[in-house]
Amino acid sequence: MALVSYVSNQQAAEKVKPVFEGLERKIGAVPNVFRVMAHNPEMLEAFLALNATLPKTQLDGKLRELAYIKTSQLNGCDYCLHHHRALGKKAGLNDRQVGETADFEASSAYDELQRDVMRYAEQVTRHINVEDSLFNRLKQSLNDRQIVELAMTVGIANFTNRVTETLRMELP
Repeated sequence: MALVSYVSNQQAAEKVKPVFEGLERKIGAVPNVFRVMAHNPEMLEAFLALNATLPKTQLDGKLRELAYIKTSQLNGCDYCLHHHRALGKKAGLNDRQVGETADFEASSAYDELQRDVMRYAEQVTRHINVEDSLFNRLKQSLNDRQIVELAMTVGIANFTNRVTETLRMELP
C-alpha cells in the first residue's frame, strides 16, 4: 500500500485535470507515479516535461530502455520495471533482452554496446562514477549528445525509482 494518497481526477488542481485527461486519452490511465506527484502540480509539470524528453533522444531507444531497465532492476523498482519493460518492447527489444538484464554479462541476447550501456547504468547507479575504460568504449560508439542522454536516462531512472519505491507506489 502506498504511503501517500493518489490524487484523484476530482481532487486534482485545475492545472492538473487536463494533464490527467490527456494521459487517460493517450495511454488509457493515469499512472500512480503521476497521481502522487500531483500533490505538487509544479513538480508534476516539471517531471512530465523532463520525462517527455526521453523518447526524443538521439540515443537509440533500445539502448535507452536497456539503461532504464537495468537501473530499475538494480534498485529493485518493480513499478518502473513493469512500465519500462513494456516500453523496451515498443522500442524493439525482444523478450530475452527485456528479461535477462540481471544476467546480461552471460546472456547472448546482447551485443557489446548494449552490454556497455548496462555496465554504465550499473556503475552510475552503484558508484556514481564510471570507469575510464568503459567510458572510452562508449565514446567509440556514441557522440557527446548521446552520452549526455544516457547519463540523463540513468539519472531520471534513479530519481523515479527512488520516488516510487520510497512511497511504495502500486501499479498502474
